[in-house]
Amino acid sequence: MRTLIAIGLVLLAAATSHGATVIFNDFSDTSLLTLNGWAATTTTGDGTVLRLTPAAASRSGSAFSTATVRTATFSTYFQFRITEPGGTLFDGNTETGADGIVFVVQSVSSSIGGAGQGIGYAGISPSLGIEIDTWHNSANNDPNSNHLGIDLNGVVDHGAGAPYTTNIATRFDDGNMWHVWVDYDGTTVEVRANQTGVRSAAALLSRDVDLYALLGDLEDAYIGFTSGTGADWGNHDIVYWEYRDNYDPINSEVPEPATLAIWGVLGGLGLVAARRRKSVG
Repeated sequence: MRTLIAIGLVLLAAATSHGATVIFNDFSDTSLLTLNGWAATTTTGDGTVLRLTPAAASRSGSAFSTATVRTATFSTYFQFRITEPGGTLFDGNTETGADGIVFVVQSVSSSIGGAGQGIGYAGISPSLGIEIDTWHNSANNDPNSNHLGIDLNGVVDHGAGAPYTTNIATRFDDGNMWHVWVDYDGTTVEVRANQTGVRSAAALLSRDVDLYALLGDLEDAYIGFTSGTGADWGNHDIVYWEYRDNYDPINSEVPEPATLAIWGVLGGLGLVAARRRKSVG
């Protein structure tokens, strides 16, 4: 049974003999994160969110755990909303708005970030990146202007046939809340995404990855998000984030906090009461 811990105003954590869980109900406290570039917190109708990039041209931002966490196996779930897409149309795109969000596991630094048009992820190596892409870049062999991808080592060029991508019919930057699940069992990365908040039985995309070897024979790494804009833009907001440092797929419902204790994966912190998680929507 999972024992729940409350750390900070917006962070719930859970610890068992198998691993621990961090939950950001919102981002009014970012003391466990390092924000880079244009990443900042802001208040919206969703509460205090982590805005990786604002709706402006040529911006990039990232947010990573300040300390490394266990990534040998993991499950993570987050909610994002992209608003105010704009810009100009070119490169075969039929709608404005760019460039998207990447969930990243990397062993380089908590203060790293990439170029805007590389979704803030380009050049981060070694790394695993789960790409939520809202712009078609023909130079990157993007399959279309709205797709998921599983990238390695900061490479956003998907190659011939874009084998580790899948097209998504509904626009990621339509202003609605999106839900994403990423699970790694030590062998295979699986990605799920939808607007319902209900975890699907089947993954939309998967890829076999030896993450331990990829990260340089390390079981611990920095985890977080990147984003970037170019000639087109949008507000890229992370609304909610949960990370479990073992393979333990996450459902939409999260139990209430039960037992207070000290959790040391991200460093021992004092304990205060935590708010309940927002309802999914």
